[in-house]
Amino acid sequence: MMRKGFQLFIVCVLIGFSSEAQKKVIKNIKKSVSQQGIESHMYFYASDELRGRNTGTIENRIAARYIAERFRAYGVKPVDQQNGFFQEVGLTRTKIPNEAKLTVGDSVFNLWDDMIFTSPATLEIDSVNYVFVEYGTAADFEDKDFEGKIAVGIYALPPEGQRLERDEMVSLLKEKGAVALLELYRPSKFDWPLLINYLSNDSYELNTKEVEESNFPVGWIVDPNLERLKFFRESDSLPISLSIRGSQIDHLTVPNVVGYIEGADPKLKDEYILISAHLDHVGVKNVVPGEDSIFNGARDNGIGITNMLTTAEYFGKNPPKRSLLFLACNAEEVGLLGSEWYAEYPLIPLRKTVYNINTDTGGYNDVTKITVVGLNRTNTTPELIKSGQPFGLTVIDDQVPEENLYDRSDNVSFAKKGVPAISFDPGYTAMDDEIKKYYHQPGDEPQTIDYEYLTKYCKAYIYAVYLLTEMDTFKWTEGDKYQEAGEELYK
Repeated sequence: MMRKGFQLFIVCVLIGFSSEAQKKVIKNIKKSVSQQGIESHMYFYASDELRGRNTGTIENRIAARYIAERFRAYGVKPVDQQNGFFQEVGLTRTKIPNEAKLTVGDSVFNLWDDMIFTSPATLEIDSVNYVFVEYGTAADFEDKDFEGKIAVGIYALPPEGQRLERDEMVSLLKEKGAVALLELYRPSKFDWPLLINYLSNDSYELNTKEVEESNFPVGWIVDPNLERLKFFRESDSLPISLSIRGSQIDHLTVPNVVGYIEGADPKLKDEYILISAHLDHVGVKNVVPGEDSIFNGARDNGIGITNMLTTAEYFGKNPPKRSLLFLACNAEEVGLLGSEWYAEYPLIPLRKTVYNINTDTGGYNDVTKITVVGLNRTNTTPELIKSGQPFGLTVIDDQVPEENLYDRSDNVSFAKKGVPAISFDPGYTAMDDEIKKYYHQPGDEPQTIDYEYLTKYCKAYIYAVYLLTEMDTFKWTEGDKYQEAGEELYK
């Protein structure tokens, strides 16, 4: 009984010490983090001068340089002493054609107004025939002569049978000697201008992956009223000419920014909490005289970078027990490529990274909350919920699971490798008009941010990081789809 009583006494003392330590940390965070500093980061980082920080641009590199020099000022150290704060990410960039014209008899179809091509190609063919393949089921390709001809079909689900995947169609058409595939598209969920805006972007792959330099054009022809469907069904005896130019495949590098703060505990400093946020956005689009064409990306992801820099400044002066690894990922908007590159080529062995706390957001619509995507997927739920309380914020789980946000941000690059990971984001409860008003829109500018809320949010994030660094162990929730990868990584 005496031993149990003594043990209980020790536990109570330790809890008391822990509680007092946490109170001191909260007080220090409230005193140290200023709204003015947060505004300063945001007004530079999401400025017009950085022109949306598009992957592969000089403005993207300037943004990376800003992060690196803030790291240097705050006492964050480069992991790679030879190359400094930058980890160059190798990319292959594909530009789709920027000139094209299709002529069918006396009818002319022009690029952007009537059609778009989604694959790199250069082609000049004159007075050939086309073959109409309806919805593109396997039966639609049987017993047809495609040699030297263009295939024309419908981009829609067939009333009967199963439509082949686009890659399957292209492979089959190549085997049969076709020279191009065009599909008629009737706008529904996405109107034609929005589709053009999306599909006209350059596409990227890590240069470790093979990019097929095929000269087989694949394109869409807009058909809002199904008039062109009738025309193409009835006109396959007319001669067809197609001219395509301006596509390009090239190779480049873009910088991730990586640094660390060494932990104060001799035993725990070899374990790293990874703090990540993407530094890129989508650049300049739809340039129309007199209209705003710069997609500033204050929310996406100026908030994430501002949060990261504020966290680095605090812990540069107040090192926690575990080490902190900071990763500003590039090329997130074009496929999570910067984080995927780091996960493949980590500057610190990945098994030493015990947890990843990411920030990525399209916006917020509830300034009383913090939304943690993946809140219950690891054993850190109590700490994360606790982090908002001193600052008057309630931590909630992802409210729009149908959007699959967990697998659409940089945290998933590390989760796939087994690192327990979440995304700690500003509060949203639905993908409503307040989110859509700013998400990937030129109106997402610094002056539209609620800085009183953002300051509370940054303070809560810093406290969450502190609580995480004090934990004993990190693990996936039993049955999570990334649990097996975690067991493999840390075995």
